[in-house]
Amino acid sequence: MTQPGAAILAVGVNALPVLHALQRRPGHFSHTILLAPVGAFLWQRRLPALMAWRPLRKLAHWLLAHRPHWLAGKFSNKQWTADQYRRMGRGYRRCRAFQPYWDMMRAETALPLLEWIADPIDLVWGTQDGVISADQAAAWSAILARAALTVGIREDWGHYPWIDDPAGFVAWLEQGEAGFTAHSKGGRLQLAILAGLPVPAATTIRTAGNPALAAFLAEHSDGVFAVRSSSTTEDKADAANAGLSATFLRQNAGEVPFRVAELHRAGVDEVVVQRYVAPRLSGIAFVRHLAAEIEWLDGHLAALADGDVQPHKVTLSRLGSDWADGTFGQTQGLSQHALWTFLQDVLRAFHYVPGDVEWAWDGQQLWLLQYRPVTIYGWRRHLTSANIAEILPSRPSRLVEYAQRRADASIPAVMARWDSRVLADNEPFTALFDEASYINNDLFLARLKDWGFSSRRYAREVGGAVPVFAAHPWRCLRNLSCFWRMQRESRRAMLALEESLRRFDLELAALVAAGADGQCLADWFTRFYLFTVQGNLCIATAIASAGGSYLGQPATVYGDMPGAPHRLPWETDPATPRPLPDGSGDGLPITPLPTWPTAIRWAHGLGLPGMRGHYVQLREWYRDNLMRIFFRLHHAFLPQDRLVWFAPHPRARLRQGSFWQDGRDGPGKADAFVIYPGAVTGVLGTDILLVETLDPGRYEEYRAARAVIARMGGKLSHGATLLRELRKPSAVVPDIDAAWLGRQVRYESGVLGLID
Repeated sequence: MTQPGAAILAVGVNALPVLHALQRRPGHFSHTILLAPVGAFLWQRRLPALMAWRPLRKLAHWLLAHRPHWLAGKFSNKQWTADQYRRMGRGYRRCRAFQPYWDMMRAETALPLLEWIADPIDLVWGTQDGVISADQAAAWSAILARAALTVGIREDWGHYPWIDDPAGFVAWLEQGEAGFTAHSKGGRLQLAILAGLPVPAATTIRTAGNPALAAFLAEHSDGVFAVRSSSTTEDKADAANAGLSATFLRQNAGEVPFRVAELHRAGVDEVVVQRYVAPRLSGIAFVRHLAAEIEWLDGHLAALADGDVQPHKVTLSRLGSDWADGTFGQTQGLSQHALWTFLQDVLRAFHYVPGDVEWAWDGQQLWLLQYRPVTIYGWRRHLTSANIAEILPSRPSRLVEYAQRRADASIPAVMARWDSRVLADNEPFTALFDEASYINNDLFLARLKDWGFSSRRYAREVGGAVPVFAAHPWRCLRNLSCFWRMQRESRRAMLALEESLRRFDLELAALVAAGADGQCLADWFTRFYLFTVQGNLCIATAIASAGGSYLGQPATVYGDMPGAPHRLPWETDPATPRPLPDGSGDGLPITPLPTWPTAIRWAHGLGLPGMRGHYVQLREWYRDNLMRIFFRLHHAFLPQDRLVWFAPHPRARLRQGSFWQDGRDGPGKADAFVIYPGAVTGVLGTDILLVETLDPGRYEEYRAARAVIARMGGKLSHGATLLRELRKPSAVVPDIDAAWLGRQVRYESGVLGLID
């Protein structure tokens, strides 16, 4: 509906479709202006939750269409004429988008992948806005982490400045007045001030001779100052580039202009002049919602940044003692609780995006000296190769790694359908160690901790080993409403999968018809990968809460697998070679959802227990259709693009089992368990297949073997399901002596023994 290369202005919730258009088609708009956008903190705001109820939504639409003057205080602090209210009412009566917009304003679907937008965007806010407060500007700077973002604050604007002052609004729009740069040291300090955080008074100087500097120095003539660089090449989402320019501390008012000029001559884009705080304590904290890793010292932070002293260190965590290290105690009058609360307030202001926070304590209060997004840091976070090693090779293709890294922060949002706390945790689905991707256990363990379950439940289902925390029955009871939502929403999501699969399939066909290049296909695959993993999370949740299989265990698609051209080892990587069968073209259409008897459909809709078998059937149907689309995606890449995107990722996933992100070994080994009982004798490695992980793409090998032993795997894995359906004696046995390979062994129900 828009011409490429045109500029666009979006207000309120209208910002979301504009941003999603930019995410899909970078550069489509030449200039994007967002006025008081809606989308941040949706899970913490009351109005989106209320408007999810359709009768209330219709009532609100009727009031805006027929009685807009009843909400006058929200719209503006100015008095409008009766004609202006009538015009507003007529507009709302014609607005067919009002109802569906509220479906878009769901916390779990509003913001996926927006952090990868790199287009120029002007964010504008009025301080008199009674609908969306300007303190959300800091959150949007974190959401649009890579955009060329400027922020403009208008002191006299409300939510509808084109009604308050039409001529003035148009003049501002046509003049193209830019705000301050958001992604810089000075910009983030201004955003922090807007968010109400305690920041020492500061000003940002962009040009020599700026009169704002003299005014600032005169206003704070009784103090001394810090002069710091604020280059647009510093503090980026992917590269901090810290320390490129000098910082000058304890400068008197007469010295400041010379220091500012010195930094400008050195090529610094912006210079921050800030009132100097004389701290009793200061430090650096790497902060996420689940934990904070803090270094501090007596006096000013400069000694720590310069490496002149050895700092004190502590790791605080919500997850328990295995994640924590040391205590802060009561230091110079500052308590651990006060410091933790302050750091979490900073994190929340920037939409819970993990940050590198510089702080100071002057004996009376804590001060924020700097916030920037964390680029590379080895958190005390627990990772595992379990599950991911079952479906992807140790060196997945560049295509898979590209999609995985871009989607990892957005994937967990689907769990907000039943527990919005996952959005505050802001943990990625996968995390890096030595430039390879592993599953982030903290994402799931944080939920189990909040729900009152033992951590061992997670390890048994997924595979691997995890740090221990105990069950808390009372906490579990307090989360009964969450469990009810979990069951309802995960079951509801499964029945919508077929429609989404067909939509993505049509999108892929359109790209192929248009001759899309490898980059376009990779960006499409990123969105499809996001959908794929979120769908699997919903299905896994439904299976986990299904309450057994006493309503039946129907056969899955594995019965039709022999000779299927789309089911191969490492089939989850689209780069895996997928030869076209003779005369098949690019067939393999999407198959319809399994048909259930009426009684089973009723049981599903009513949330009755006993549905596990039917949900496993649906899960394997889903995986089979994903592989059909992967088959078409593989053949959609042109030969020259395959050389780039199908090449292996440079760094291999070498760590087996579970471990900490900073490289320390994990707390234990994976559990051993029987997948399917039985007893066989044969040569280990030939008759009895020994595999590292349970890759479901090895169907033919599993079928030919007498038994299958895996060193790692989980009860919920696709490979375990396949082996159960083949009725193949099988188990996960972590400790297998490599010297037994090629020798006669006997396997019986989970126990492997050497035959002399």
